[in-house]
Amino acid sequence: MVHFSLTTESGLALIDLSVLPRAGIKGKCLSQWIESKRYEVDEEPNRAYAQRDGVLIARLSPGELMLLANPADASMDAMTYSLEATYNCYPVRRQDSHYWFALTGVRCPAMLAKLCSVDLSPDIFADGTVAQTSVARTSAVIVRHDIEDVLCYYLLGDSSTILYMWTCLVDAMKEFDGQILTPPALDNLAHKT
Repeated sequence: MVHFSLTTESGLALIDLSVLPRAGIKGKCLSQWIESKRYEVDEEPNRAYAQRDGVLIARLSPGELMLLANPADASMDAMTYSLEATYNCYPVRRQDSHYWFALTGVRCPAMLAKLCSVDLSPDIFADGTVAQTSVARTSAVIVRHDIEDVLCYYLLGDSSTILYMWTCLVDAMKEFDGQILTPPALDNLAHKT
């Protein structure tokens, strides 16, 4: 299996993953579509499920899924073949509509508490939990998806607010000595096991 690995000395890091593939699918017959793709996704909304190919699928509602590519092996192929309009389902192109940030490290919950009213502490907000909420007064989706033994939260929101959200996160990170990593660092962070 392919993993994306990130460790930080400060206990807090931010990386913009918006260059990576992400998509969605909606429809009344998602169960048949999921079965046809051999994905493993339960019916419970607001949960995320890691797949064998590294794709992370977040169930946002009974009729909507969000698919996030594996940052360590982010080929577009894994995303596009899955988005055929079948089983009365239709694709939702999240690539253009949503930014995608990763926040990692033990200090994430304390930093995010400055921007979001949801309690994201690890003992309350379990790995695989999804929250559709407000972050810095904008609508956002938060997905907890730990990377090996590193606490990780994915933050997705309207791409028109990307600069605003980035600025808010950078400002909130200052008191926690957070590190900012940029997409070129992905080559150094990814490894295969």
